[in-house]
Amino acid sequence: MEFLREILNSAGADTLNAFTVVPGFGGYFKDVKGVADFSPQKIMLIVGKLAVTVVGEGLAIGRYFCGDLFISGAIAGVSIE
Repeated sequence: MEFLREILNSAGADTLNAFTVVPGFGGYFKDVKGVADFSPQKIMLIVGKLAVTVVGEGLAIGRYFCGDLFISGAIAGVSIE
């Protein structure tokens, strides 16, 4: 875990600004400030100073609480801009 923290810190990231994707189920995203775009094929999240784009099929926002967001659906990819 320390190695991952070291990599994230050298990339300018924060371990609290993370996400987990479970294929065929959905994904969990932390430190979400807002949703910039939404469709069943694409959801763009504002995470800190970055935009995180989630693409797939049947995407839906399942739950949002205190910056934590769950997206259900078949996530095909995540990109960070």
